[in-house]
Amino acid sequence: MFQVPAGSAKQTWIATLIVFVRGTLMIGAFMMGFAIEAHAAQDVSQPSEDALQFFESRIRPILIKHCYECHSVETEKSGGLLLDSKEGWLNGGETGVAIVAGKPEEGSLVRAISYLDPRLKMPPDGKLPPQAVEDLKMWIAAGAVDPRKGTSPIPTKSTALTLEQAQQHWAYRPVKRSGPLAAEAGKVSNSVIDAYIDSQLASSGILPATEANRLTLLRRLKFDLHGLPPSTEEIAEFEADDAPDAYERWVDRFLASPRFGERMARRWLDVARYAESYTLRGFVMPEAWRYRDYCITAFSQDLPFDQFVREQIAGDLMVSDDLNVRRRQQTAVTFLLMGNSNLEEQDKEQLDMDVVDEQLETLGRAFMGQTIGCARCHDHKFDPIPTRDYYALAGILKASTVLKHENVSKWVEVPLAMDPATDQHFRAIEKERSSLLSQMKVVEKQMKGKEIVAGDVVAASSLQGIIVDDVDAKKVGQWTSSSSVRSYVGESYLHDSATGRGTKTVTFEPKSIPPGNYEVRVSHSAGENRATNAMFRVFSADGDSLHRVNQRSVAPIDRLWTSLGRFRFEKDGQAYVLLSNEEADGHVIADAVQFLPVDATAIEALRIAVQEEKRDTEVSGDVRLSLEKKLKEMKATAKKLENELEQRPMAMGLQAVDQPKDIPIHIRGSVHALGEVVPRGFLQVASSFNDSAVGANFKNAPLKIKQDSPGPGRLELANWLADGRHPLTSRVAVNRIWYWTMGEGLVDTVDNFGTTGNQPSHPELLDALALRLIDSDWSVKQMVREIVCSSAYRRSSDGRLATGTAKDPENRLYAVANLKRLDAESIRDSILQISGQLILDVGGKRIASGTQMDYGYVHVAPCRSIYIPTLRNSMPDLLTTFDMADTSVGIGRRSRTTVAQQALVMLNHPVVIEQSRFAAARWARSSLSQEDILEGIAFEIWGRRLKSSEKEKLLAFLVREGAQRQNGAQIDEKRLSTVIQSMIGSLDFRYLD
Repeated sequence: MFQVPAGSAKQTWIATLIVFVRGTLMIGAFMMGFAIEAHAAQDVSQPSEDALQFFESRIRPILIKHCYECHSVETEKSGGLLLDSKEGWLNGGETGVAIVAGKPEEGSLVRAISYLDPRLKMPPDGKLPPQAVEDLKMWIAAGAVDPRKGTSPIPTKSTALTLEQAQQHWAYRPVKRSGPLAAEAGKVSNSVIDAYIDSQLASSGILPATEANRLTLLRRLKFDLHGLPPSTEEIAEFEADDAPDAYERWVDRFLASPRFGERMARRWLDVARYAESYTLRGFVMPEAWRYRDYCITAFSQDLPFDQFVREQIAGDLMVSDDLNVRRRQQTAVTFLLMGNSNLEEQDKEQLDMDVVDEQLETLGRAFMGQTIGCARCHDHKFDPIPTRDYYALAGILKASTVLKHENVSKWVEVPLAMDPATDQHFRAIEKERSSLLSQMKVVEKQMKGKEIVAGDVVAASSLQGIIVDDVDAKKVGQWTSSSSVRSYVGESYLHDSATGRGTKTVTFEPKSIPPGNYEVRVSHSAGENRATNAMFRVFSADGDSLHRVNQRSVAPIDRLWTSLGRFRFEKDGQAYVLLSNEEADGHVIADAVQFLPVDATAIEALRIAVQEEKRDTEVSGDVRLSLEKKLKEMKATAKKLENELEQRPMAMGLQAVDQPKDIPIHIRGSVHALGEVVPRGFLQVASSFNDSAVGANFKNAPLKIKQDSPGPGRLELANWLADGRHPLTSRVAVNRIWYWTMGEGLVDTVDNFGTTGNQPSHPELLDALALRLIDSDWSVKQMVREIVCSSAYRRSSDGRLATGTAKDPENRLYAVANLKRLDAESIRDSILQISGQLILDVGGKRIASGTQMDYGYVHVAPCRSIYIPTLRNSMPDLLTTFDMADTSVGIGRRSRTTVAQQALVMLNHPVVIEQSRFAAARWARSSLSQEDILEGIAFEIWGRRLKSSEKEKLLAFLVREGAQRQNGAQIDEKRLSTVIQSMIGSLDFRYLD
């Protein structure tokens, strides 16, 4: 059961009956929504583009990395189960059905990867990362879409176009004017769009609809350009403006408003997967809001779109003498940091490549309409993107890092540009604070009576947990002691020689270890001649497990430690780590192993043991008091310096690696199986305009970026993308703008211009608009103006059942205007405007001060929805109910669902009820008659006049015992609130004609 709004149930249902448009109930109106949107429904027998993309980018890599070793025809059929094809998991294995599409709880796969069954734990050498488990569950729950055929994970024949064939696909051809209307397309005229549209309608024998009435046009225009309904004042002013150019002047007025930048930015933020927190642990990114404001300003000031592209890819590498421009460029690259990464991933090399993969996928879809991520593990199955091209691009992005690695990695923040004096001031403070922190560590160690060791040499006695150094380990074979390369623990470390592979081991076994759970870490000093696959085996109460460590790379934890995972140890049970040089591809380093307790039992037992050992080493009382006083003073100074540093403006940014270099192909996407090194470069299929990129027959490698290039290649990548000759960038951009204003794209798969995407409805018009965008200095405002001033935009939505509907049921030829449902943000913002509570302040940080994690965050500010903190674990349910975009992936086209919860929200949601009451109170305070009040409310909510039948029923409901309200008389606010809420819940509010 659900509760009705304030007032008696009888009154509420009477209101519902009399107010709903065309005499329908709320649920009746909801059901009408199905009919209205039926033309947009997809054939459920055909997997959606998003479902296929999710499989290729998220599921296939998991299966390849974690499952194929034991469950593929190329290796073995463990347990009778194959996971390298759809037929394999449909057949199941010895434990029964592995996957039941749509029901993750019924198959054995989810049970195995969740470690719920002690007899069935997969993979056997350790649980999958949490994100991988969740991705597999989501995939199965969504229907387990799997495009793989046969019994082999890699088809013997690719279905993708070759690079030569790709030039036959419309999206990869150069943008050019063509066809009988080429002459008109070159003119600076608002008739160009109509020339193409009307020509195709005429050739199809379809008559276009007439122009919509003025009030319908005003409401449509205001929502499309501002995301808000027109006010009663705007409606009155617009109706009174009968000049021939009135409409065009109102278009210019709306384009000049700050609301236009907010509206366009909100759409782009979907594409950029903008958020201000991570799903993992709810970590809040305090500087992410700057990117939101950057996008709003860019659209408000009409920043050329090609510059908008460049700055988001490589703004940090650009130069400018203008301080504001420089800060804008620095902020723009936050685009590359918005990915929802698994910061707890302990294989940091894997994490880095996962980040690069996510960046490539977002960049490809946002600017080129290409699903680049599908080529990570193999040549793209459908589009002409070989794996070589993927790693050519990946090398560019991998030359800059967006994460600082620790046990739990963290995003990078950099200072924004400042004038020289201010910059020098903050640098001095930072230097002073860094020095002070180092001194504090020395004092803390002195208080504990611990040995102080200089540089990157760490005393074992200064470390937490149980430390087994190499000097205490058991060695088999010849090992050499060395101290030439730091960092390491104790006096030295050990390394093997080039001979005797597989014959040398070092066993790290603590003398005693209290029972409990421990994180096991190993240390090594990094170097170019080290092994990338040093083999460690951990022996614990749960058996033994194998782990390989890349000792060429600096260890991710404090530049010293690599975590092997968490393990359980029992009293008198096996508890040791065995290092072997078996199969090593370089020198193996044996330094130290740390057993770090992670549960209360182990921590307490270890604390008691350590306390007994410390008694003889503690410093005297007088010395301790002196040190404590000194430390207290230092902490106070450090806090003061920290407070000063917090005033320095920061932005999320990137850090260049020391030596940018080309990277090898990762076989099946694995960072531990490397193939041929690929020069950094771009997609061959989209580089034909650049003679230095590829040959005429597309037989050369991607455009190479020189090894000695002074930068990572991102600036070259940005310039390549924003080149007016690029076949994809301008087409994708104008198609997005068309979709944002017309309700459907000329290419309705707005994120996919590849071979699995749909053909453009008007290819010549798409190219003509792409060229006009370029010719107008990439002006988004001018493109929007041209579209909304066209006859095609201004048509009525009536006549959908006319003869044209049979010939063009999806309205791809634009004979009538598309019915457009308000997006989630427009619904919320409109309700707040109707109530009079909406605050139209702009910009700035909106997350409550001191917020570290987003769980349970309470959104209270009545600001525009774009300024609500976008927190992945805590978004307002009013927005999520009406299909707000998933912020974990870039989305150009939101889902559009019609579900019962949406109608129930309008009946029961506290925000809707409260704002309806505010609106009623505001109108009740006026001196207008009931009739004028109802007319005003209809203008605010529906943007039109009441029909006589609607007015009659509403008046009958509001007026008690037939008495008419005189000026100054009281009106029943509860009844008026019910009327307003019911009108907000109607289809006339949620849809644009």
